[in-house]
Amino acid sequence: MPNGGLINRARRNIFYKILSESTRILPALLFIYIARKLGDEDFGKLSFAYSFVGICFIVTDFGLSTILIRNVSRQKELTREYVGNILVLKIVLSFICISVIGIFILLTDYPADVITLLVIFGCVMFFKALIDFFCTVLNAHERMDLEAFLKGTNHILLFVSGIAILSVGYGLLGLANVFLVAFSFSSIIGFCIVDVCIEKIRPSFDLKFWRYILRESLPLALSVIFTVIYFKIDVVMLSIIRGSDSEIGWYSAAMRLIELMGIVPALIVSALFPIVSSLYKESIGSLKGVYKTSFRYLIMIALPIAVGTLLLSEHLIYTIYGEEYAKTIPALKILSLALIFIFVNYILMNILVAVDRQMTNAILAGTCVLVNIALNMCLIPHYGYLGAGTATVITEVVLFALGLHYVAKYICKINIVAVASKPLISVAIMGTFIILATARLNLAFVIVLSALTYFTCLLLFRFFTNEDKIILMQLIGKQAH
Repeated sequence: MPNGGLINRARRNIFYKILSESTRILPALLFIYIARKLGDEDFGKLSFAYSFVGICFIVTDFGLSTILIRNVSRQKELTREYVGNILVLKIVLSFICISVIGIFILLTDYPADVITLLVIFGCVMFFKALIDFFCTVLNAHERMDLEAFLKGTNHILLFVSGIAILSVGYGLLGLANVFLVAFSFSSIIGFCIVDVCIEKIRPSFDLKFWRYILRESLPLALSVIFTVIYFKIDVVMLSIIRGSDSEIGWYSAAMRLIELMGIVPALIVSALFPIVSSLYKESIGSLKGVYKTSFRYLIMIALPIAVGTLLLSEHLIYTIYGEEYAKTIPALKILSLALIFIFVNYILMNILVAVDRQMTNAILAGTCVLVNIALNMCLIPHYGYLGAGTATVITEVVLFALGLHYVAKYICKINIVAVASKPLISVAIMGTFIILATARLNLAFVIVLSALTYFTCLLLFRFFTNEDKIILMQLIGKQAH
């Protein structure tokens, strides 16, 4: 495939992914408002319920979404068979997850309000699983415009109704019901979009296909299960080991900001995934080029965000959450160190799946879950939520090292020193500027000027190649001369 064709597809996909993912700022702002409005204890309860239910519902994906995108993006004629069967399969898996939540409630003695939250968010996650499925179908057909509409509708509805319900004083349980209404309504919209614009949805019960797709997706299912456990288990272990809703609130407030920053690599990699999946069959050389370029840009973007978060954490927490969350500051400082690896790990893990190395992906994810749980068990009893943050950083470093090794083995090597040296020097200069300017300037000015300092340094050090300039011109729709 010509390079221009790749650029045009990437430009369209990334534009709509940015549009789609940019609306995630609304739920993020809602969670900030929730944290300020409810206080650390109730916010801790909400975070525990959301994390625990999220772990229970990992089975609903079972790697099916990635398999659907990978296979349907290669052969569009598979759409009807995949959509009809996987939809029914996801519904069956969802009811199994709801049963698990019910058993947990019967066997534990959590307070009544926490149990009510678990029940409501169990239903929320069912509808969220349906929305994610419809977005997967749209991704497979590279209809990121429709995905942006669906996600945007969901996020706007959740944001507006959430703010309204808290403003009139309904509190935690009222807010949980808002989540339920917003996600159920959005799932209906998603069904209609796929049914009208992509393929008529006809539920299917092809047991032969079910056996095939479950066997095919098992390695990815393990990877998804391990990944979700890894991202959610720290909050659950904090609840079990420490039993402090306030600690969970402090830690979750920091993690919300990290997750918000993680939107950047998520949208880039998800926009490129259908392309690299098809390139594996069409042009290995082009696939290597996309991987190397993506790696360079993710490193370039991650470094200033990580360093800026580290140095400005106190100002960020006081500005966003208020003084009640002062104990979130050390957690954010620790977690900011993981950002560099979080960014790059997105491309490392997804590129392995794109080249049909999902078993390797699963092994890496499983290894990191074991590492994370072991570290949490050792650190949380002594250091609480700060121990959980430290475990997250170490686990991301382990995943980066393993991912880099296997991508080098199966695809191509990356010269880390060559890729990161100029951004590292530039970010060191930027960090010095932040330290000197923070006491004198407004936070917003510091952020803007530090970003300008960083990118000016990159230009002076000639980080951007002629090929980068050509790609940029094509991405913004101009002819390069």
